[in-house]
Amino acid sequence: MINVCHLRMSLTSLVLNAIISNAKIALQLSLREGFEIKVSEALHKGIPVVACNAGGIPLQIRHGQSGFLVDVGDTDAVAKHIVDLWTDKALYKRMSDNAKASVTDEVSTVGSAASWMWMASKLAAGEKLLMHAQWVNDVMRNEAGEPYTDDEPRLPRKGINLQGA
Repeated sequence: MINVCHLRMSLTSLVLNAIISNAKIALQLSLREGFEIKVSEALHKGIPVVACNAGGIPLQIRHGQSGFLVDVGDTDAVAKHIVDLWTDKALYKRMSDNAKASVTDEVSTVGSAASWMWMASKLAAGEKLLMHAQWVNDVMRNEAGEPYTDDEPRLPRKGINLQGA
């Protein structure tokens, strides 16, 4: 039996957590979107995501590994991926496992809080933050002697221009 729930309401983090915790598949079908935290939260819980290939969403989902990216408006592809995930237990398990392993700490609440606290401590000490087009999380971790390892998940660094950001 398949239950499909569609909600349109203002969400608190607690309500969103409850919904995502009980979901089997998540959809993010925005026409354009920035970096969507709901996608990261679903992936973190091992829930494959079917989403439009728009905005910052492709930074979060590895197509065919942790979810599926579809062209905006391609409802046939959305339906196919939902059916595949619902009926193919091996596919679902592989994607669920990949989803859990794909979320980087730099987008989690803890990772974000650590970056903000690191920046605040530097500014409070009168230091200037000269990032030289580096990511805050990278600089913070390098300074702490905990740089990213090659096998650790993180957002793609190549092809993203941080100049002027």
